[in-house]
Amino acid sequence: MPVEVSMRKRLRQQLPDAFRLPTDRDPAPQPRHLAAVCGWAAALGLGGMAVALRAFVGLIGAYRAWYAPTVIVIGLIGLTCTIAAFASVHQRRLPFALLGAASVSLVIGWIVTGL
Repeated sequence: MPVEVSMRKRLRQQLPDAFRLPTDRDPAPQPRHLAAVCGWAAALGLGGMAVALRAFVGLIGAYRAWYAPTVIVIGLIGLTCTIAAFASVHQRRLPFALLGAASVSLVIGWIVTGL
């Protein structure tokens, strides 16, 4: 139990620092870093549009009760991870981990919409 409490306490301290708006005291992110995050997010956006088109076609096709909620949740997970990547752009590795999770979400969405 004490380990769980200390982990919660540490997360409460670290999460606000990882996901916060930058202040005047924060250095600007490196242009390469920002360009990489923006490029990856743009690619995810284009891929997300393709998945959304496939999802739309799937929604007007045969009725499956599980389809709409599943596609919506997968899309929201990917969108949340992408937004969080921009919110954490001042961190070194966190934006890329979040964009990786969004990429996994995009691939899962592509698979689900192909069913």
